Amino acid sequence: MSGNANVQVQQAFGTAALSGDAETLRRLAHPDFVLHEGNGLPFAGQFHGADGFLAFLGRFVEIFDIARLEVVRLYECADPDHLACEFELEATVKASGAPFVSSLVEIWRFRDGKVLSVRPHYFNVPAG
Repeated sequence: MSGNANVQVQQAFGTAALSGDAETLRRLAHPDFVLHEGNGLPFAGQFHGADGFLAFLGRFVEIFDIARLEVVRLYECADPDHLACEFELEATVKASGAPFVSSLVEIWRFRDGKVLSVRPHYFNVPAG
């Protein structure tokens, strides 16, 4: 088990995101929180604060029927306020019925024991 308290924050935030636990997301998101979704994605843009993150989640589940979204590795570095999480994602694109399979790595930053930012990098870019 890691001695970095941000690992537990990341895990709690991820669990809350998957379950739609808005209260926990609001508690764990730093006031300056930003989710950065890259250009070319059907949900591209920046999502600010816990409410922005919740709006992103709403858009994500409008596009995908998620079969599996699982953390497969967590990477720590010398700076405890930075982590990288590797995920495997399997979903169906709702509009087309096409399968979507990708790995992704998210770069997480923390400040004051809260999630400051998340920047995902997808192996396959989903069509939306």
